[in-house]
Amino acid sequence: MNNIPRTLWERLKFVGPGVVVVGSVVGSGEVVLTSLLGAAAGFVFLWWILISIWSKSIVQAEISRYIIVKKETFMEAFSKVPGLSTNIQGKKTSWLVWFLFLGVIPSVFGMGGIAGAAAQAGNLLIPEISTEIWVIICCLLTWMILYWGSYVTLERILLAMVVFFSFVTLIIAISMQATPYEVTWENIQTGFSFDFPMMYIGLAIAVYGYTGINSGEIIAYTYWCLEKGYAKEAGNDKNSIKGWIKIMQTDVWATLFLITIGTLPFFFLGAGVLNELNLYPPPNGDIILTLVNMFTEVLGNWAMWLFIIGAFFVLFSTSLSGSAAYTRTIPDYLISTGLVREQTKETRRKLLRATAFFIPFFTCIVYFLLPNPITLLIIAGVWAAISLPIVNAGTIFLIKQLDKDLQPKPSTVLFLWLTLIFQIVLALFIVYSETVGF
Repeated sequence: MNNIPRTLWERLKFVGPGVVVVGSVVGSGEVVLTSLLGAAAGFVFLWWILISIWSKSIVQAEISRYIIVKKETFMEAFSKVPGLSTNIQGKKTSWLVWFLFLGVIPSVFGMGGIAGAAAQAGNLLIPEISTEIWVIICCLLTWMILYWGSYVTLERILLAMVVFFSFVTLIIAISMQATPYEVTWENIQTGFSFDFPMMYIGLAIAVYGYTGINSGEIIAYTYWCLEKGYAKEAGNDKNSIKGWIKIMQTDVWATLFLITIGTLPFFFLGAGVLNELNLYPPPNGDIILTLVNMFTEVLGNWAMWLFIIGAFFVLFSTSLSGSAAYTRTIPDYLISTGLVREQTKETRRKLLRATAFFIPFFTCIVYFLLPNPITLLIIAGVWAAISLPIVNAGTIFLIKQLDKDLQPKPSTVLFLWLTLIFQIVLALFIVYSETVGF
């Protein structure tokens, strides 16, 4: 390919998959869990938030490198990982793919929590409509957009939602410096004391699993890269492949930047305002009514509506983006495992449309079975933290199968290994705390 974008400005024109992922990320983890962790423990978890944001994008970039080079879907790639496997209708599937497939269940719990939080915001906007009805409305809207929309439509909707609310929150976090809740240098120092109050272990682990890009979003990102056309445009010429890998890496860096500026303001507002007001746990379990204090205490009561409207659209965008990801991953799970035979090109399209209905439907059911958004989000966040080392380990194996000149630098591989060790320790920590306890 002769027209490979070579400058940063040219590469930025092809940014897109990260926008869809940011639509999923800047929502439940940032608006809800990050704020609540700050509310619970103050600034002591600042170091933990930064690790949560920055330690996972390397996996996102390197598995996408493999996808661009090999032109395979995530499931096709991970079925090549050695170990126990199944063979159904001629489809060889590794244990790792089955493990991640089971993870759809706790992930849908998280979707129920997101829908519930968005519904609480909707109920505050229009009290005449109950929270339960708002959940149904959110799930119905998600299905309609996914059924009739396209990738381009999705990208544009999520970009508008996320950029607006993240910008507003950043401005409010800066405005906080002119109030009694200002963030001081002593607060920042406390945030890097590397203290870890064990009483908040469940919430902290859920934050790690759900803040920044989690395992499900890493998987989803590879599908958005394929849908954006990175692998197709790269072709088989190595110079072209390297050029499009750089474009993907630019997209990942842009994603990381947006996630960072979309996360830290919520933590600072939670730690600076909600912690001072002693609003953890949220009174009566009402998340949105608790979080709204981050805006009203800084700007006044009028800002309540600014937060509620913004929170509704950002949480809805998270639900929409997460559901959209499942319309790509679940059909691939079913086909790659041999549970469904891909007889024609229409098979995936039909599965996509079926998933676009069933994921919002089950999201709604989950909320009605357990109408507690915090509990639902913690369940999904803990699972996300456990599954991260699985995705990381598979990525390390796969990139070693690439030609030497298409593999990442040794320093990148080293960082992947260090991240993997940290994630394994964290996963063992979770298992121990849930089975034996501290």
